Amino acid sequence: MLRVGLTGGIASGKSRVLRRLEAGGCFTLDLDRVAHEVIAPGGAAYEDVVAAFGPAVCSPDGTVDRKALGAVVFHDPQARERLNAIVHPRVRSEEQRRTTAAAGAPDAIVVVDAALLVEAGLHLRFDRMVVVYCTPEQQLARLLARDALTPADAAARIGAQLPGAEKRRFAHFEIDSSGSPEQTDAGADALLQPLRELARRPSRPLLPPAAVLAPLLGPSALRVLDDVAGHGALELPRVARALGRVAGSWLSREQAPPGFEPAALMGAAVAWALARRGEDDELLGLASYSLARGVTAEVSWIAEACATAWHMSRHAAARGAPAADGDAFAFARRWSGHEPARALANPLAAAADAETLAAAGRFLTAARAWPAA
Repeated sequence: MLRVGLTGGIASGKSRVLRRLEAGGCFTLDLDRVAHEVIAPGGAAYEDVVAAFGPAVCSPDGTVDRKALGAVVFHDPQARERLNAIVHPRVRSEEQRRTTAAAGAPDAIVVVDAALLVEAGLHLRFDRMVVVYCTPEQQLARLLARDALTPADAAARIGAQLPGAEKRRFAHFEIDSSGSPEQTDAGADALLQPLRELARRPSRPLLPPAAVLAPLLGPSALRVLDDVAGHGALELPRVARALGRVAGSWLSREQAPPGFEPAALMGAAVAWALARRGEDDELLGLASYSLARGVTAEVSWIAEACATAWHMSRHAAARGAPAADGDAFAFARRWSGHEPARALANPLAAAADAETLAAAGRFLTAARAWPAA
């Protein structure tokens, strides 16, 4: 089964693309619609939302007034995080329940649509990410035409999300929805063939021996992998907490800590990507870029981290054999958008201590129990 995340800014055309992919044979799920369901009376998150935000966000009939709730959270980042902490776990549980049926077909394509997959740090749950985008001017005009909002409220909703240009950095595939509806449909139709090819391609998870994996793991990577081993997913809010961040979104960062080298986290990206799908540079690219992007805004650092991840992956996949520069810089440019100053071709030391070997072993044991992708 191929898991595909579909995202884009509000009013960018995601729903149209989702319907087109469904017509093309994909199993589809709109998580924004599921989120509406879980906050409805009797829904899994209803009581907690009302308790957290009070009766002022409820209509006279007791339902959550989404416009009133939106007026609160779109102007208050802390309130938005509080809402997400209530709603997102319930939505993920419902997503898992509804997509279980599709897992029986090995070449199934499951497309999950949500506006905030990247902002929520949940995009690494998918094998491929698709971003739908249009111009900011079109996005604002479409939102005003669709919803009864003031220009200020519409701008606030758009501003609460990553700009489209930034969101596109997380894409394996992009669909430009700035043209006619028919052109957007054509973009969705063109996506079906590469997705079908990927779905037919067997996933071959690769688990190098602990002795090969351990030398790639610094203390930060070990904390991340211990979290992944315990929960079976690389979710970026959890990564942020594993690294000591106690508040704020996974993207809330200024600069990397002093002395923080690219190798510190890239071993975690490599281990997770190999265990998930084997030698899959597209998945590795998204993981390495996301982890680097979560700890620093310095573009040269991010580029260097991505190039280092490429080298580490080759090292691990070859079970310790040295890797030449090869396409490391092209890989870094593809994901970071910048030229790295260097790449660490021989990551870390050739040996690891007993504690690191044990941690690598815990991760590999957990990964062997993951369901087939």
